[in-house]
Amino acid sequence: MVYCSSCGQKLEEDFYFCPKCGAKTVAGKAAGVTEPWENMREAFETAGEEMRKAFQKAGEEVRKAFAEARTQVRARGAVGSVSCPHCSIQNPYGAKFCQKCGKPIS
Repeated sequence: MVYCSSCGQKLEEDFYFCPKCGAKTVAGKAAGVTEPWENMREAFETAGEEMRKAFQKAGEEVRKAFAEARTQVRARGAVGSVSCPHCSIQNPYGAKFCQKCGKPIS
């Protein structure tokens, strides 16, 4: 007769886990059976590593996007305004139409 080394429950010799406490038995250890939590731990470790890589890549892409935006803003002028090609009035940066003559700013 076999007993659980953790809780003392009487076991059949071919049990891999104790039905009372869930501990791996001698037969389970000899068979190399993994406990369910070991599989979960490995799955979480793999998912965590994949998430770390994804966040690292996303961070790099955000840094590149901000650097490009910074370059474009500096190339257009500090705060920026746009001169109307028709009447030469200064309009706020991003205006599509002139605030004075109403013509499109291209």
